[in-house]
Amino acid sequence: MNLLFSFIIASGLAYHGIRKKSLSISGSITAFLLGFGTLISEWSVFPVMMLVFYFTSSKLTKYGAERKKHLEEDHLEGGQRTATQVICNALTGTVIVLIHQYHYGGNLRCLIDDRGSRMLLYMCLGHYSTCNGDTWASELGILSNSWPILITSFKKVPPGTNGGISELGLFASIMGGFIIGISAVISIYLSCGSCNFWLEIISVSSIAGLLGSLIDSFLGATIQISVYSEKSHKITYKESKSSDTRIVSGINLLDNNQVNFVSSLITALVTGYMADRIIG
Repeated sequence: MNLLFSFIIASGLAYHGIRKKSLSISGSITAFLLGFGTLISEWSVFPVMMLVFYFTSSKLTKYGAERKKHLEEDHLEGGQRTATQVICNALTGTVIVLIHQYHYGGNLRCLIDDRGSRMLLYMCLGHYSTCNGDTWASELGILSNSWPILITSFKKVPPGTNGGISELGLFASIMGGFIIGISAVISIYLSCGSCNFWLEIISVSSIAGLLGSLIDSFLGATIQISVYSEKSHKITYKESKSSDTRIVSGINLLDNNQVNFVSSLITALVTGYMADRIIG
């Protein structure tokens, strides 16, 4: 029954992504596969975190789309996430969930009694808090009335620049992680009847949202290129030899998808380590 239910929900997510133009065809197929891998978990907390990330990030991607279209040359309607983008945002979380399912199944006591189970929960919490926090920061921060500052030099840079941070963006990243934490607490409470470490979960998720966003910004400012076109007055992420473009920050080593993957993986490992220290 769980497999059938997971198949139906994963199919619904893939169809929703195509209909709302938040996923490309390849993105929807990949979302189905990775979504199914998470939904088969007998612990509802993992699918809940994934679903909260998916729906809130998809909604925010469309918020203020008209303004973003005038700021970024690579902006696509609805987001149109490809298979690569979906993998970079969901693979780590799905792998963590599958490891947890393999070792602990539906044992509801393991979260409280087992150190390894709590560690995996925190890793997944860190992953989705980073993904959600970074998305919130990117999608809302770009709408700030003032130009952001580059995280490495603290100089003002055009909106949309990789590595640019703003007060609105930092607050949004915390709130993105906070929402993941709240959803996890509610899910655990409904499953177990209690969640005595709710404050710990919410605190870690909020910090992870901020930390992951800062790591993403630092990587974006250093090993991901941002180019400003004086002609179109837009930011692009492709190198150009045109005389009317200039490099604002970074080098062309990683693209945005790879930076997202690395930052969420690092934060997942950090939150897992934090859990191990707290539990131990």
